[in-house]
Amino acid sequence: MKRLIPIFIHLFVFFNVFTHWSLQAQDQQKPPIAVNGVMDLRHWDFDRNGSIDLSGEWLFYWQQLLSPQDLDSESLAEKTGILSLPAYWDSFKISDISLPGEGYATFVLTLLLPEEQGNLAFLIKDIQTAYLLYANGEKIIAVGTVGTDKDSTVPRYSPTIVGFSPQNRELTLVLQVANFHHRQGGVFDSIKLGREKEIREIRESRLVIEILLTGCIFIMALYHLGLYLLRRRDKTAFYFGIICGLVTIRALITGERYIDQLLPGVSWEFIHKMEYLSFYLAVPAFALYIRSIFPREFSNTILRTVQAIAFVFSLVVLVTPASIYSHLIYFYQIFTTAFAAYLFFVLALTIKRKREGSVILPIGFLFLWIIVTNDILHANSVIHTGYFLPVGIFIFILSQAFLISHRFSKTFQVIENQAAELSLTNIAYRRELTERKKLEENLVESHEKFERSRIAIILGLAKLAEYRDESTGMHLERMREYSRILAKALSLSPEYKGYITGAYIDDLYQSAILHDIGKVGVSDSILLKPGKLNDKEFDIIKNHCTIGGDAILNVESKIKIQSFLTLGKEIAYNHHEKWNGTGYPHGLTEKRIPLSARIVALADVYDALTSERPYKKAFSHEKARAIIIEGDGQHFDPLVVQAFILRENEFNAIRKSFGDI
Repeated sequence: MKRLIPIFIHLFVFFNVFTHWSLQAQDQQKPPIAVNGVMDLRHWDFDRNGSIDLSGEWLFYWQQLLSPQDLDSESLAEKTGILSLPAYWDSFKISDISLPGEGYATFVLTLLLPEEQGNLAFLIKDIQTAYLLYANGEKIIAVGTVGTDKDSTVPRYSPTIVGFSPQNRELTLVLQVANFHHRQGGVFDSIKLGREKEIREIRESRLVIEILLTGCIFIMALYHLGLYLLRRRDKTAFYFGIICGLVTIRALITGERYIDQLLPGVSWEFIHKMEYLSFYLAVPAFALYIRSIFPREFSNTILRTVQAIAFVFSLVVLVTPASIYSHLIYFYQIFTTAFAAYLFFVLALTIKRKREGSVILPIGFLFLWIIVTNDILHANSVIHTGYFLPVGIFIFILSQAFLISHRFSKTFQVIENQAAELSLTNIAYRRELTERKKLEENLVESHEKFERSRIAIILGLAKLAEYRDESTGMHLERMREYSRILAKALSLSPEYKGYITGAYIDDLYQSAILHDIGKVGVSDSILLKPGKLNDKEFDIIKNHCTIGGDAILNVESKIKIQSFLTLGKEIAYNHHEKWNGTGYPHGLTEKRIPLSARIVALADVYDALTSERPYKKAFSHEKARAIIIEGDGQHFDPLVVQAFILRENEFNAIRKSFGDI
């Protein structure tokens, strides 16, 4: 029964991840679809029902690049047919012959809009491999260069949001698409239409969650590679670190394609090669990892075969263009499926032979393979769910952490059994003490390593929100120190004595730096603006509280970790609330604001006042002190202000010690 507990835990986490969006959509109105090139949205309420995918039947003109003016011409060529999007055009047949992947085409859809329209926006992800979109005759977005041959076509990936304001209730979309660089061409993902604010929130939320997961996996890659450098005899950590590194690369170049923001202008060919290589190389890396754990069950011949096949496919990717190597992906997917079947056989052997970890590892691998299968089907346009490999790896990492915890508990049990046996004689007793001390030291060392890993993850996530702003300097380091000083002072007051414990102070010290994690969802044009923000810009930047809090809440609900994420969520949501209720985002008052957010609010204001920014000089400690005292009972909790006054000399010392370079 005890062995079934982790299985149920994993099933629960997996169910939450993959049913979240479907459960949200159950109560919504069934969305309309396009029929014969027309989508009737006259009864669709964007405010109540949300955004909609422009899926269904689009008019399809093969080997024609039509402009809006061409559609009004009497000499317009006859349409090739109707194509249901999203789909690759090689699914369309003419005289029972499928169209080739290379070519160009025009797609046309007429939207009948509701009377109340307002500001709308399109969310466009992947269209293979260059496109140009017109709306009622106006060119609104072009990604890459659309041409009629390979020389005149420039491919590009760039998920984009395009806002517009319809002038009438009928909107005609003309979408030109060209592909001469990939095995398949067409509209890979549905184009989404909705209120501009909601569309941007959808994109930003997805982006933040992907960055959080990618950051965690990247930190785990560094952590395991570091373990290998300290103990090179055990290569398991090295192989697992390589797997995490490859997944990090793949997460950056698929899904929301965050690589486009990190490296604007990076070539399409480079992105595509990295996408294929991260998949091809992950298979032999995973084979090495499993064999390092179960060397007796994993065949050395199979390992060499996997390495050879992966090497050949990877070499083809490196020396040929995508128009060639992309055709080989089907064969590698078949090979991956066969290899997975062999892995299941190996893991079944480990269960039969009762190897250590033979129950936990297969469960984690099962979830990982389900997600890999999803990604393969999504890549081939069989289903349209999205890429979830980072989620699968994260669940797999959790299964490994559980396996390590199981080993720790087993070690303690061995210690207890040894203590009972070795207590028969004095010599045996001394031996038992020696062995126990050594094991305890190893456990303490392992615990310290895990704690350092947790701290590294927190700091890595916080740095994601700060990396774009070079003026923030040592802001995060000062924030955690100021927050710890205030918490220690408050722990001595009668009101919080016993509530603010050592563990609370440690969690606050680490979580305070997550206060502005939501700024990853704010555009550079606003975040890095040197002058004063206007009202609209200030309303946008205020959303970072909700974006950050929602992102941490989403991760917390899926991975079931309480402690520092709980405080981080409170701080991200509420560090701009004010004692008198004039703050944002919810206008909370007094003790309805979480204590952690009240503490960080004062620390954040003090650091902002005493730090130099492009739009102001740094205030002196005395001036900042006067401003904070003036906000006593208005902006700040009076008890937190008292704690600041009591420890203001320490604040001033931290300000000088951690000054910006």
